[in-house]
Amino acid sequence: MKKTLFAIALAAVGLAAVPAAFAQTASAPTAQQGWYVGAEAGYGQVNKGPYDSQGSYIGGVKGGYRFAINPETSVGVEAGYEYLGFIDAKGANDVSSLRGRLHGPTLGANLRWNFNPSWYAEVRAGAFYAQGQGLTNTYATGYDRFERVRPYAGVGVGYNINQNFSLGLNYNYYDGASKGGDQGVQLQTNAVTVAAEYRF
Repeated sequence: MKKTLFAIALAAVGLAAVPAAFAQTASAPTAQQGWYVGAEAGYGQVNKGPYDSQGSYIGGVKGGYRFAINPETSVGVEAGYEYLGFIDAKGANDVSSLRGRLHGPTLGANLRWNFNPSWYAEVRAGAFYAQGQGLTNTYATGYDRFERVRPYAGVGVGYNINQNFSLGLNYNYYDGASKGGDQGVQLQTNAVTVAAEYRF
């Protein structure tokens, strides 16, 4: 599954090159500016520790403001909330006392490039206030809970249905580790989602 998620992420970035290859010079600026809200849903997978190769359905919401910095590019500042699901430990399906869980608010920035009025590519990064629980990586200290500020980052491509509404495909990585190295709870999550955005 890890290879599949990686392949999807590469495909998302590759799709961005298709409209760029055929895009013609726009007669008007395509950069977006103003307030926006969005939501996403998809699948997240952990690839470390007791939850290696285990996954869950996930979702999130966000909102922010974009500033046009040239005719095709915008920089946005956004806040949101991500729910990265409950994850069963390997070999312990449906044992709720062993499940991992990760969620929390986010604060970050994004850079969006509009190839033309219809297509865009985006990169994002920021801080994730990870609130998690689960088995520790070595099982030695059992089950643990944590709250910790961790980074997140991602890429995406999308299509502007009209001036206000767009749909996109995103890959994001959320660092959900409770401690550095290989200690503690390891819930680092690779997420692939379909996203919808409304611009005011």
